[in-house]
Amino acid sequence: MYPWYVFGPILAAWALILAFLGITREAFPASRGAALVVGAISIVLVILAIGAAIYGGATEDEGGESAAVVLTS
Repeated sequence: MYPWYVFGPILAAWALILAFLGITREAFPASRGAALVVGAISIVLVILAIGAAIYGGATEDEGGESAAVVLTS
């Protein structure tokens, strides 16, 4: 399984949740600590998604399939 297909949707869902909370709650995040946690989670998810995309691109062969899939099938 491609890691991008896991981390990409998680990042998109996180962005939608943050947008919803930011639109519906005037004081979101409620404190400086909460803002730091939200920022840290966001940074980690972005790094994981970018890393998964790079890994998927690096292990992809010319046919468009992952090298791991080609080796195991």
